Amino acid sequence: MFKKSVGILVYYWPPCGGSGVQRWLRFSNNLCELGWDVHVFTFDNPQSPIKDKSLLKLINPKIKISKIKGFEVPLFLKNNSKEESYTSKNSSLIEYFKTIVRELFFFPDTRRFLIQPSTKHIVKYIKKNKIKYLITSGPPHSMHYIGYYIKRKIQIKWITDFRDPWTNFFQNRIINRFKFTFKRHLHSESKILNNCDSVFMASKSLNILRKKSKKYLYIPSGFDEFIESNDHNKFRILYSGSMKFIQNPEKLWIVLEEILNSHIDFKKSLEVLFIGSIDKKILMSKKFLKIKKYCSFYPYLSKEKLDYEISISQLLLVSSVNMPEVNDVITGKFFHYLSSRKKILGFANKGSDLENIIRNTNSGECFDYETSKELKEFIQNCFNNYSHKISNDRKFCKKYLSKRITKDIENHLLSI
Repeated sequence: MFKKSVGILVYYWPPCGGSGVQRWLRFSNNLCELGWDVHVFTFDNPQSPIKDKSLLKLINPKIKISKIKGFEVPLFLKNNSKEESYTSKNSSLIEYFKTIVRELFFFPDTRRFLIQPSTKHIVKYIKKNKIKYLITSGPPHSMHYIGYYIKRKIQIKWITDFRDPWTNFFQNRIINRFKFTFKRHLHSESKILNNCDSVFMASKSLNILRKKSKKYLYIPSGFDEFIESNDHNKFRILYSGSMKFIQNPEKLWIVLEEILNSHIDFKKSLEVLFIGSIDKKILMSKKFLKIKKYCSFYPYLSKEKLDYEISISQLLLVSSVNMPEVNDVITGKFFHYLSSRKKILGFANKGSDLENIIRNTNSGECFDYETSKELKEFIQNCFNNYSHKISNDRKFCKKYLSKRITKDIENHLLSI
């Protein structure tokens, strides 16, 4: 009888936290429920800025977890852009030096030293346990290199999962300074895509992957459970996750200040909550400083605590990347927001994946980075509903339940 067995290689796994971790945590659990023998390959001590031990409770006990030991690059050489300081020239020079070192000596990323021990460990494990499929999830894209070398050594169906783009990823445009580095990434991306058996994509418009891979499947991150609404005595706008300067929804700060100056009830009721890491350049900008006294800041929260904060919010803020032609980024937090009935306030380029999915799910409104009038009207309408005790809640969106998505994953695997 055919044994449905799959190995899943992920760098981030509980107790690491964040939406990227939860993608394959959910799918692994769901695959177990569908009768798959699931083996997760991860690492002894992954260097993650977020820890969420509560996620350990969500792991299906049927999942077999194999941890790999390997050399990890010291944290000071990691990309620290999430918390980059713009307050001194010295700190900027240090960051510049670190990016050059990473670009010249750590390819495709700082986890490159995990490739060799991981390949050896997983090949031995797959042979012993007779696993038919291997999924590698990136970034970090070193995980795909591990899959590439495993594929060369043994017979296995290998699927690459792209949670983010590779060569065209906006962070590569910022970090990489040399043209030859871009060409090197492009060559590596092609090598991976030409040798894997199939590709999973976390956003629909990763066209470069479609052109290079014969088999691909759009796999949105989805969500497991619905978050029920709770009452709150403030009109709250919530943002969860890191916000880099290139994600700065500057028009929002301007519009909020305008409404605050003209609407005394809004001034009494407004609360803006940030959960996570916000770029210091945003926090120190003149436009943000004018609304800062209405803002609260929390560090990263566990999923359970974040669910509650979402449940008492009125608007959930998600901001993509304010760069030309960056249209293929849908953050995992969007699907976390989607699991609630709260309206989503999005910022992205026109025609982007984020704009399309907000529109198609009727989950809120998405604005470009230059729009003011319609943005102001939207916030005022939401506040008026709140003031008159008219719910801003929307219908639950069941399309992106992870159980449904996992069934698509199963069908795709069996077709390879």
